[in-house]
Amino acid sequence: MQHIMIGTLTLYEVLCYFFCYSFLGWVTEVAFHAVTQGKFVNRGFLNGPVCPIYGTGMVAVLLILGENISRAWLVFLVGVGLPTLIELVTGWVLERFFHNKWWDYSSRRFNLKGYICLEFSILWGVAVLFAVEVVHPAVAWFACLFNELWGTVFVSLCLALLIADLIITVLQVLKLNRILSDIDRAAERMRRGSDLIGSGVANATLFVDKKAKDAKERLDERWEKRMDALAAGLPKRFFAAFPSLRSRRSPEAVELVRRYLILLQARIKERKQRREEDQSALDEATSKRGKHRRP
Repeated sequence: MQHIMIGTLTLYEVLCYFFCYSFLGWVTEVAFHAVTQGKFVNRGFLNGPVCPIYGTGMVAVLLILGENISRAWLVFLVGVGLPTLIELVTGWVLERFFHNKWWDYSSRRFNLKGYICLEFSILWGVAVLFAVEVVHPAVAWFACLFNELWGTVFVSLCLALLIADLIITVLQVLKLNRILSDIDRAAERMRRGSDLIGSGVANATLFVDKKAKDAKERLDERWEKRMDALAAGLPKRFFAAFPSLRSRRSPEAVELVRRYLILLQARIKERKQRREEDQSALDEATSKRGKHRRP
């Protein structure tokens, strides 16, 4: 592995850097969410402590920069463009094949379908510049600790674990999609049953409500007729002359009569106004007919 060259890096360096930065990316994600959410969240698509998108991004940056790795402005530009492209493609592929969106920047300004956004693209550039200037010397030193045999064993073991983790994760995602589909079907059946029961309850309630309103209207009519009959022999003068009239024997009846008289006056006024309006309309119609009859 240490004799096979890929650009300016050996195959061993490519794999070693990939696993190192995948692990460091996972650590960064965990630390970030621990600060923002106040709890541990095992970030990443895979189950293990790796975020391959970070490893892929950093290795690609190192291969593209090659001998130009000392140019800070170029490192920043590549750090903005390449990780953004990787994030866009990876997000689209994961959603296209696994039908789930693993991150979403839709709430942030200048985003593209929630896969990428300007804010994080700039942060990628700053992060890559920091990684190249500060972190990469330590990672390169770590890679040099192994001789050819142990280096090959190390990256081979990491690769085997990554492949196993990837297989397990894919199976879990497929199972998740099946479970979500089952939940959707169960929810739809429950929703149909609920709609059926709710429709029956609503119809029964409307029927009872209509019957109750009809009964109330009939009761109100009987009450008005009864009160009209009683009012025919009621000495209304006393209530007009003594507004504060009270009865010790029938206090509730006095209050009912007082409220009824108020309503009765309103009804009389309304009837009078309606008669006046009808008479006015009749007079106007008669006047118009008289004008048409004149020679």
